[in-house]
Amino acid sequence: VPVTVLSRCLQFNLRPMAPETVQEHLAKALAQENISADAPSLRLLARSARGSMRDALSLTDQAIAFGGGQLQEAGVRQMLGAVDSSHVFRLIDALARGDGAEVVATVDQLRHQGLSAASTLEDMGVQLQRMAVLQAVPDKAQAAVASDDAEQQELLRLAQLMPADETQLLYSIALHGRAELGLAPDEYAALTMALLRLLA
Repeated sequence: VPVTVLSRCLQFNLRPMAPETVQEHLAKALAQENISADAPSLRLLARSARGSMRDALSLTDQAIAFGGGQLQEAGVRQMLGAVDSSHVFRLIDALARGDGAEVVATVDQLRHQGLSAASTLEDMGVQLQRMAVLQAVPDKAQAAVASDDAEQQELLRLAQLMPADETQLLYSIALHGRAELGLAPDEYAALTMALLRLLA
């Protein structure tokens, strides 16, 4: 668009919203509409919206239709093609223990379930970032100890199992691995290679 046209336009530079803010708004909106929704499903929708409230509301509408009027984590995961966190935790645990057989077996299980390789690496990056925070900030780790959230407890266990510098390296490789998925003839082969690189 020519600069002369832009200078006569009203421009809005919108910043992405935090997933927590999106999740809170979705929870309020659904409560007003008397639609039941569990927290994990809202967390998935908020993260998938990538900072856009409009996209979050659109995805929520689709999820309500998909789930027959309610939002449950399993249904939302299926609709989004998102990977269950338990698979990601198994992969990180296997990487921490240097168990290549478990890594390959878990990837095969993801393939048979038709789950997204990109989503696997994305979720792995999210969990590794959360682990890095627990490793770097003792107060966060103390809060995790007191938490009754099973996912938070598992993250703390993995954060204590893996050295901090290794967590940082795995995070970096997981991010770069996503970019390589489109270059490979088979995204699961690319996922396996990225994970084997993490293992090495």
